[in-house]
Amino acid sequence: MDALTTAPSQETIQGYTDILKSVDWQTGLKAAAILVIGLIAVKLFLHVLRKALKKSHVPAAVHSILLTVLRVLLDMVVILSALNAIGIPVTSFIALLSLAGLALSLALQGLLGNLASGLIVLGSHPFDVGDVIEHDGMTGTVREIRMMHTVMETFDGKVVYFPNSSISGGRVINVTQTGRRRVDLSVSASYHQSPEQVKKAIRDAVSRTEGILEDPAPMILLDSYGDSAINYGIRVWTASDNYMSVRNQLNELLYTTFAENRVEMTYPHINVHHVSRLQDADEKA
Repeated sequence: MDALTTAPSQETIQGYTDILKSVDWQTGLKAAAILVIGLIAVKLFLHVLRKALKKSHVPAAVHSILLTVLRVLLDMVVILSALNAIGIPVTSFIALLSLAGLALSLALQGLLGNLASGLIVLGSHPFDVGDVIEHDGMTGTVREIRMMHTVMETFDGKVVYFPNSSISGGRVINVTQTGRRRVDLSVSASYHQSPEQVKKAIRDAVSRTEGILEDPAPMILLDSYGDSAINYGIRVWTASDNYMSVRNQLNELLYTTFAENRVEMTYPHINVHHVSRLQDADEKA
């Protein structure tokens, strides 16, 4: 309410008119000089800042927004300074601008929140275009980073638009940032085969798979004893781009090497043992 009462009334506007009429040529020249020199100085400053931003690590998408905001603010300062030079009080203008800014920020609260989050995402640089990320239960490739949304394409061809507020305020897993990924597989084998026999079959499959890294070295683990089989874990590393190819190759080769080493891949089953007994009593009868 205080801001509203400071807005210029009809009388105030008439007073501004009277002030303008009473301005002599020297005061007008001074105000014009402030306006011209100020706008030129703002332009030069923004030009220098633009060059500095290009050489910095600040994302290009932030440049235009930062420069636009600074230009508006600095131009307003210059204009208000010129008005003040000819004797017009700028308090009412500042109050009006503050009130308009408050109303605009309340009306665009969600929009401004996403905009601020976009600046955070671009500034903190948690991922790049082309990275594979996991967010909100979905996995896909980042196709575009906008000021309001991050665009992700899932592996089944869906295009998802995440608000940047969910990105900056949530958990994001960058799968490809390190340049490598671990392929985790599990396979089951019969209790009739020894662990060494099964591990040999797995090692054969790993050695034939193209794209597996030697460092970190592959790991083959006896994971657990199930109801009808022994479960083995396989951990191998590969370049991020080869993840799906290596996973597919290794799965196919496991079937081949298990057959070559006569290792049985089991499935859930129940063994029923029947014990026959001689009916001595019936025979005697």
